[in-house]
Amino acid sequence: MVFLIAVATLAWVFIPTHENIGPQTLKTPLDSEFTLVAHRVLSTDPDAGSKFAYFVVSQTGDISDLEPFLVTSDQFARIEKTGDNSLSLTVNGRIYLYHNDLWVDKTNGQLQRWYVSINARYLR
Repeated sequence: MVFLIAVATLAWVFIPTHENIGPQTLKTPLDSEFTLVAHRVLSTDPDAGSKFAYFVVSQTGDISDLEPFLVTSDQFARIEKTGDNSLSLTVNGRIYLYHNDLWVDKTNGQLQRWYVSINARYLR
């Protein structure tokens, strides 16, 4: 019995936490070919708060092999398209990851560059 408790304690201490992409929470078309989507980030860490991952994908693309350009605690980031290949987001939550220069695969196999600006207002 003591052995099982010791093994459980060691497993709890040394097994790393994992994060996976969960269900989709947002889908906003940017133009005829690209869409901004957000998914909940599911974590095995019980102390991790809510996180949401944002992606720009082509209409036929999927996020399985993409990295998010934004991971934040804000589920309701406001999106505004500011140009042909640029968008602006207003985020009222904590930002864990952010990239402002994106290369997204188009449906014809070419790459499209997107510029992302962000207005961050983290309120605790």
